[in-house]
Amino acid sequence: MAISHTDNLAPRSPQKLRNRNQQQLQRFLFEDVDANLFALSWLENQGVEPHRPDHFAYWGLFDEDRDLCAVALNIADRLLMLDTRHDEEQARRFARFFRSRKIRFHHVVSRARSVEPFWQTYSQEESNWSVSARLIQHQRLYHLRPYHFDAPKRRLTGLRPARRSELDAIFLASVRMHREETLEDPLERGASAFRRHVRHRIDKKRTYAWFDDKRHLMFKADISTRCSAGAQISGVYTAPQFRNQGIATRAMTDLCAILFDEGLPRLTLYVNETNEPALRVYEHLGFHFLSPYRTVFVAD
Repeated sequence: MAISHTDNLAPRSPQKLRNRNQQQLQRFLFEDVDANLFALSWLENQGVEPHRPDHFAYWGLFDEDRDLCAVALNIADRLLMLDTRHDEEQARRFARFFRSRKIRFHHVVSRARSVEPFWQTYSQEESNWSVSARLIQHQRLYHLRPYHFDAPKRRLTGLRPARRSELDAIFLASVRMHREETLEDPLERGASAFRRHVRHRIDKKRTYAWFDDKRHLMFKADISTRCSAGAQISGVYTAPQFRNQGIATRAMTDLCAILFDEGLPRLTLYVNETNEPALRVYEHLGFHFLSPYRTVFVAD
């Protein structure tokens, strides 16, 4: 009986990863741990296969040796994160795959080298299906390791985990930050859902806040993801009346010290290229630039 030479070839279309792929997936993500910290955290906390089929899925591309060479994390057909390394064709293969399923993501977020070729193919107009960007943010990905951070001998601020009783102030600050960063009003998209999201982070001790003596919120920041490999900081916001006073620098210094004191080996964040005050703060603290980053906000 003849044996086809194609029997041993890896499939060219993305394959849904299963529990048996966990070690392979983990090894792949750890090869670029700073850029893949969110996906690694998701893997550590959620596993490879969800309990609810529509919750999330890891998709992979394999090379001729059946080694994993590209990965995409699809969370509820809303958020897509992908790592295709330096191979633009892999990004396009993911794009064609999700287009064929007519999946309309809300956000596509990752290194620019993966997002840009993906989006070029994913957003191509066709008569029966089209997708466009409401906003594309050009960003910079940074990381900080403990040995690059000059920890203060004492706390510089009153920064601490936010409390449920402070939900209203944190919610309003989160709304304002979202408007500034995304040019979109979350109250128009779904105020109650956004409030639940803010409350969830407070309840999980993933929001830090600094109030003055009159109970005015000066600064807040969120931990968007956290695992044994590190944490990602997001949602950094200084109230307008407290800007240009060194508030963000002092608060971020304390936040990094708190997280490193808890034993985390690295911190990451990404910031809009046009946000020069934030860039100065992060670089002053010792954050190192890694690579260009992109966030695509997909139009309704």
